[in-house]
Amino acid sequence: MTDQPLGTMDADSLPPLDKETRHIMKSELRTGIGLSTIYYVFIFFIPIINWYLKDFAFSQFWGGMSVTWFLTTIVGMVMAFLIAYIHTKRYEKRLALYDAASHLEEPANNRGGTSA
Repeated sequence: MTDQPLGTMDADSLPPLDKETRHIMKSELRTGIGLSTIYYVFIFFIPIINWYLKDFAFSQFWGGMSVTWFLTTIVGMVMAFLIAYIHTKRYEKRLALYDAASHLEEPANNRGGTSA
């Protein structure tokens, strides 16, 4: 790392990702899209209940707040933490799986080095 500017790089001149990294990135994308879809369905559910179930949505609930307010604050925050936890755990599991597989494929005369 340096504080000196190093210039720019043309993304087209970069080599393609290796098979393992490409698979990890595709798996990450699938996980992210799936978890985001769940969250967006929940978020878009709130206006639907506000429109069609007004009596239920605006009824007083815990501590005097409405059901809608409870869903958007408390449940929404719990969902955000849960989604982040699931995403992180799946990512760590995926990396551990590929790390174990890559150690099995290493040749016996490995001289060491660094990996990122």
